[in-house]
Amino acid sequence: MSSAAVVLRQVEITADPEQRATTGRALVLATAENLRWALDTDLLDPALQSLRTALPDCGDSDAIMGQEGNFRRTAWAVLDTQLPAWLRLNGRTRRPPTNAGNAFISYLNTLVYARVLTALRTTPLHPAIGFLHADTDRRRNTLALDLAEPFKPLFAERLLKRAAAQKKLKPSDFETDVARASLSKDGRKKVAALVKEELATTVHHRTLKRKVSYEELIHLEALKIVRTCLEDRPYKPFRPWW
Repeated sequence: MSSAAVVLRQVEITADPEQRATTGRALVLATAENLRWALDTDLLDPALQSLRTALPDCGDSDAIMGQEGNFRRTAWAVLDTQLPAWLRLNGRTRRPPTNAGNAFISYLNTLVYARVLTALRTTPLHPAIGFLHADTDRRRNTLALDLAEPFKPLFAERLLKRAAAQKKLKPSDFETDVARASLSKDGRKKVAALVKEELATTVHHRTLKRKVSYEELIHLEALKIVRTCLEDRPYKPFRPWW
């Protein structure tokens, strides 16, 4: 699927500070709106409005991601009000997650990233040439990190909220130690089944006029960047319409 023309154009676009900032702002706003949709609460409306007001003045990735961090901290605090005490995040922690809720979020985020990376590898795009996360994480492919952002709320926070409400998770699904937590073997199997079921969920696509699965939506998102490179179409990040 390699294409010199696509990759060269991808490099040109991501090397342009204004285009990178425009795409980064769009990604962060879409992710925040998707998180508001996933948690389904008006408690996030003030924080979302503050983000909308602040983003136009953010001219680089650091400033954009700083505003994203402010919103996410508020969102995670709101999420905690929808969870039982043992699953609450109590602040987001990574590498390693320090409790069950953070372990769930980190594991789901990793799965979403892997799905996006798989989708990108079926296109002519280079997965390591990104917009928002450009050059901030050498261990992972930055374009995959970018395109994973709008989808994370659908799978991480949304599934955590749902699994908690339906009592599908229990403490034995996690392994905890001092300042460290992870899903157990059985917990990973359970969560993998939840994700598999969610990826197979279908919705009616308004443009394609047919049903598409969540998995296909991720692939379609990668194709949007291809069109941006080939046709100069402005990139509009994924937002749920259902």
